[in-house]
Amino acid sequence: MSEKVAVVSKTPFRLTFAGGGTDLPAYYRHHGPGACVAGAMDKGIFVMIFENFNANEIRVSYRITEDAKHSVDEISHGSIREAMRLLKIPSGVQVITATQMPSRGTGIGSSSSCAVGALHALHVWKGEKVGPRQLAQEAVRIEREVLKEPGGIQDQYAAAYGGLNLIEVSRDGAVSVQSLSTDFEGLERLNQHLMLFFTGMERRSADIHANQVAGIDDHLDEYHRMRELALSTARALERLDLPEIGHLMDENWRLKKRLSNGISNRSIDRAYELARKHGATGGKLLGAGGGGFLFFLVPPEHQRDVRHAMEGIGFVPKSVRLEIAGSTIVHQE
Repeated sequence: MSEKVAVVSKTPFRLTFAGGGTDLPAYYRHHGPGACVAGAMDKGIFVMIFENFNANEIRVSYRITEDAKHSVDEISHGSIREAMRLLKIPSGVQVITATQMPSRGTGIGSSSSCAVGALHALHVWKGEKVGPRQLAQEAVRIEREVLKEPGGIQDQYAAAYGGLNLIEVSRDGAVSVQSLSTDFEGLERLNQHLMLFFTGMERRSADIHANQVAGIDDHLDEYHRMRELALSTARALERLDLPEIGHLMDENWRLKKRLSNGISNRSIDRAYELARKHGATGGKLLGAGGGGFLFFLVPPEHQRDVRHAMEGIGFVPKSVRLEIAGSTIVHQE
């Protein structure tokens, strides 16, 4: 083992275009495969690992600071605790996180990005090289099997791999990640159509996922169609058929709202329809629903009108861009 003095990882947050929900085990294990199209955005979470002054103690800092912990078992932050336990790091470290966007309960896959970023930084701290598939698999194991947190698998794979991908998961849990290749000019054109608005509402995705899972058998037609929409969206993205991508996103969102009462509300519906009326070709609420970020495809010539119509809802400055890189080590010494 060759420990470092300091390691910093940067791991992107996730943007889903279509198919979210079909990556839930309750769907893909019984009715699969599941399929979704997800990309990594150019904003994410930094996880910093430093030597601790006291080699027998652990310090973890995120929204709060957990100081002078003498055992991994004492750490409250679940994914950091389990990442340290998985990699057999008993003490002597500081783990610090910093995010570039509101991330608690906002639908951008931040908890999974944190798990992937912590695993990546801790592996490198130990002198270990690790690829995106292993990072994603370990993060899924921690969140879904160890911590028993409800949710799917797309967040971990989007964070680890980066780029724009068709992510498919079979009934036995095997995951394939197909990069939706486009040249630089095509990616830049797509980026120019992306807009993100923060509703200001945060929510517990676990509650919404629980309601969703309970109703899967009653909404199989919707889930099957969303899986088809993910495959169609992947083809449209490779053709860079932007009007078709927007249309597919819109259909996916209207289907998703039918899965559970907690996914949308009057305020979200009103904001969505306002953006559509002023030029958005399609969009969706990111994540499980109930709040967080609204994600739209908007031709550049209509973006000013959409921004003005959505005044009072937090437009993300300079909009949002897809990020080619997945979880990356940005500093080590």
